Amino acid sequence: MTRKARIWIGVTILIIIAFNYCVIGIPLMKKSASIKDKYKSILVKQAKSGDIFKSAEDEYLLEIFRKEKAAIDKKILILNCVGASMVIILSSWIIFGLVASKKKA
Repeated sequence: MTRKARIWIGVTILIIIAFNYCVIGIPLMKKSASIKDKYKSILVKQAKSGDIFKSAEDEYLLEIFRKEKAAIDKKILILNCVGASMVIILSSWIIFGLVASKKKA
């Protein structure tokens, strides 16, 4: 495989990974922020009313929000790990393409 081909393949795949990360990661991050805001609003409502953790309904909602946020954070962590791994692999692919072709010349 030529130097240019190796570089173009690596750059193309990096762009695809970045696009997929934006398509998958940004909505997950927005959903996580939304859940965090809902969680905080319930806590503020409870603090203003003076009934902190006395309402079973609010406590139930807080528990659901905690579980949802944990699930979303896990998905974001997996996405970040896979994305970082792919970037490292493709960067080494591109660097190898640059170095290997210089040694042949």
